[in-house]
Amino acid sequence: MAFRVRALRATTFLLLTACGARSPLRVGDAAGPADGGSGPTSGGTGPSTTGGTGEGGSSVEPDCRLDDLSTWHAERFRDDGDYERAAVAVGGSSWVALKVRDGNVVLAELGLEDGAGIAFRNQIELADSPVYPVALDVDDRRFVLLTTTGINWNGDVELWRIDRKDGTVLHTPVGNPPTDPAYTIYSAIGLAGEDVVLAYARAAENQGTIELRDDQLGVLQSLSVNDVSFRAVRTSDTAVDMYAGADLVVHVEAGALDPAPADPGWEVFGGLGEFLVEIGDDIRLTQGQSIWSGPWPHSQISPPAVVRTDGGRAAFSLETELTAVVGHTTATTLEWLPIDPAPDAPGLGVGLLPVVAQGRLGLFYLGIEIPSPVQPLRYFGLECAAAP
Repeated sequence: MAFRVRALRATTFLLLTACGARSPLRVGDAAGPADGGSGPTSGGTGPSTTGGTGEGGSSVEPDCRLDDLSTWHAERFRDDGDYERAAVAVGGSSWVALKVRDGNVVLAELGLEDGAGIAFRNQIELADSPVYPVALDVDDRRFVLLTTTGINWNGDVELWRIDRKDGTVLHTPVGNPPTDPAYTIYSAIGLAGEDVVLAYARAAENQGTIELRDDQLGVLQSLSVNDVSFRAVRTSDTAVDMYAGADLVVHVEAGALDPAPADPGWEVFGGLGEFLVEIGDDIRLTQGQSIWSGPWPHSQISPPAVVRTDGGRAAFSLETELTAVVGHTTATTLEWLPIDPAPDAPGLGVGLLPVVAQGRLGLFYLGIEIPSPVQPLRYFGLECAAAP
């Protein structure tokens, strides 16, 4: 995870690991007590909200305005799991890959259930997968996943394909294993129609590789690039823009890799469809000629920015130092929603993906709960149930 430091524009590393004994977890068990409530869900717990709750679920008083976030009510949910690492789908869905402590990788479609909290709407456990997910994408036919053998984005890299219809699993080494475990690996992945595009590099080196592979993971084309930091942006169901550093973008479509210069003054941190998150002196969300800009939320930020949309609106999650924020727009500006800590929810964690919907704004994240060794899945956000 490469941080961008605004003052020095240097790169540092944050290795989010926790110490202590761990116990095995069975994914999908009935939930235990909630933070301030109770109630079973698939892989989740009940809610802890402010603004009033009622028996059997949340009952928010109609004292908020959809056009004024300051009147919205906080929502906090906690899953009973313990996850060491996670990766988020590039293509706009709510699928994530979660590495269960002392267990396998689980692919989970995240959701929120009113009155119940975090729900795994669908989940698939990958047998014999004691590895760590670092990049993920999904379409209606398959999942594609990059993993490392080391927890800190290090070790040997593998590319996985999981068929959504028959469950067939393929996986193959990437690069030239075995890899020195001291090397940190940067990577990204995306689905461009029938093809898979992936990028990978050792952080200590000055050169990376972008590959185009077929549906069965065979290499079609390979391109060397003079950078080691990558972000994949799904621009459509058939196209991916793979950004390498601040000054190169490789457009992938119809079986071709098409490199072109990018604007180094506005480094792309992530995107989806027509939306891009760019960093420069400010941070901005763009959609064609429309621009929403705002100040940095912290002096250190880390890619990727994960964008999700609801109709014509977009929001994105962004990692800062030991926590995450949601970038969202007003009519003209970009504003930030931080994780608001509570006594049973410290607010520290690794941001996964935002939630943006009518009357709801928030994000899923892996909680860092020092001194507890457990790293659960959490959600923080704001909700307004009032009529417009």
